[in-house]
Amino acid sequence: MTTIQAFARPYFGRHDALFGNGRWIMIVVGLFVAFLSLYPVMWLIFGSLYSSHPLEDGYLTFNNYIRAFSNPMLPSTIYNTVVFSVGQTLVAVGIGTVLGWIVARTNTPGRQVFEFLILILFLLPTLLAVVAWTMLLSPSKGLINQALMFVFGLESAPFDIYSLGGMIFVQGLYLAPLAYLIIAPAFASIDASLEESARMSGSSSLQTFHRITMPLVKPAILSSALLLFVVGLESFDIPQLLGAPQRIFTFTSLIFSSINVFYPPRFGLATALATALLLVAIICVHFYRKATQQTSRFETIKGKGYRVGTIDIGGWRWVTFAVCSAFFFVTVVLPIAVLFVGSFLDYYGAFDLAVFNRMSTENYARIFRHPQLVEGFFNSMGLAIVGGAICVLLAAVVAIITVKGRMRGRGSLDFIAMLPISFPSTVLGLALLWAWITIPVPVYGTIVILGLAYITRYLPIGLRTVSGGVIQLSSELEEASLMSGASWGYTLRRIILPLIKPTLAAAWLMMFMIFLRELSMSILLAGPGNPVISVVMFDYYTSGELGPLSAASILMVCVTVLVVFIARRFLGIDYTNLRVG
Repeated sequence: MTTIQAFARPYFGRHDALFGNGRWIMIVVGLFVAFLSLYPVMWLIFGSLYSSHPLEDGYLTFNNYIRAFSNPMLPSTIYNTVVFSVGQTLVAVGIGTVLGWIVARTNTPGRQVFEFLILILFLLPTLLAVVAWTMLLSPSKGLINQALMFVFGLESAPFDIYSLGGMIFVQGLYLAPLAYLIIAPAFASIDASLEESARMSGSSSLQTFHRITMPLVKPAILSSALLLFVVGLESFDIPQLLGAPQRIFTFTSLIFSSINVFYPPRFGLATALATALLLVAIICVHFYRKATQQTSRFETIKGKGYRVGTIDIGGWRWVTFAVCSAFFFVTVVLPIAVLFVGSFLDYYGAFDLAVFNRMSTENYARIFRHPQLVEGFFNSMGLAIVGGAICVLLAAVVAIITVKGRMRGRGSLDFIAMLPISFPSTVLGLALLWAWITIPVPVYGTIVILGLAYITRYLPIGLRTVSGGVIQLSSELEEASLMSGASWGYTLRRIILPLIKPTLAAAWLMMFMIFLRELSMSILLAGPGNPVISVVMFDYYTSGELGPLSAASILMVCVTVLVVFIARRFLGIDYTNLRVG
């Protein structure tokens, strides 16, 4: 026996034993993930074929689909959904591409500040943006509309936030950071020598940008466009808050209205529409994943001669600085400022100088006296802390099995874990409602069902984030540990987990912010016994109480900024290393 064989045999024996024992872990985890992902969908499909409501006698039928696709509102709903999804995609991708190029490639002053503001914008709840822009562009009392009418002597408001255009505008602005997080790394990874070669060959800066830079980032732009189109199909907050009051329905708002607005609730119609939307989302996500798998054809980082560089754009850097400053003034400073002023007003009406005489802190006192809001805040914090931790822990187990394992079936586990990325949140919320209301387990109507919903829906995001950190670990580290006689558990505890701890912390903080602001599933599953902050704020909005809602929004802004500051300043978490695409 050679020396190599002497060392290799114990190592591979331990390696096989490790993953042989781990096979049971994979099976248990796989069954649990499959239960989270597939069990609600089975009930959703059943509900779409059931003639009655949950817990009522009925029979299997296709009548729900017949009623759904013969609904006179369906053509306008399809039109609104497609136009909204395409429109917000164009706005977000356009802004994300410009910001990505400016921040990643140019010598624009203040790029680090702009990058931090992009992260703040990415983590801010969409509901806050809706509230702020309602106060700015409402036809009756929007501050910007009032100012324009006064300056130009207009008889009617020039802008209407309660329109398809208003929905596209707000959604596009606040999805731009997501587009940026996908596109900016593509700009940053371009080999500067390629652009220099083009310029040395006689190409102008504009020709170089058109012929070299843009073709190299085109895959990232296209993949972000596909992802954002899916997000538009799934979006609930903005269509429900800005469109539904004017009967501008998208699929998600029509599903919600079928249950919460119509009486009696039309569960069959809602589940049939939800099943159709789920099928469309799965098809779109399939094309998105195929598009992202083709990006290797555009790789420019090859290990030799690779050089990253910023472009000196001369005096134009002050123009790009002004563009970025204007964007963040419109998306961050102005909305937060109007929310701050509104939080001190007893009611929000026409703006004049007398408004300052009506300012008080009563709204802050009101929200802290509101039992549902206080309970909802602590419920949301508990879900964000505990649920986020469970989601990241589950994602870490799946990532280690699928990335470091050698077992058959690990690809299937990865597929099942990523499957919920295809589930629109409203669809999953409706599926969970059917799944848990029909079995004698005390979950429906409790905080547990919300935790299950959040973990199921956002597991793919946690998995993609954690997998990035696990992939970066060389297998030599665990091989050395195993060859030294350490068990797999010891290797995991002392080698793998400490090295991916920063990634786990970053993933948990991202889950924390997502869980804290989640609305589309919560509004279907939360009730008087399990309120969450987003649903209570939604109720404030629908009842027109903008004063207390503004105060609650400022509280959420403070929590968001505080969490991001602590993460970056004291925990050393760098969100810019996360990949969400």
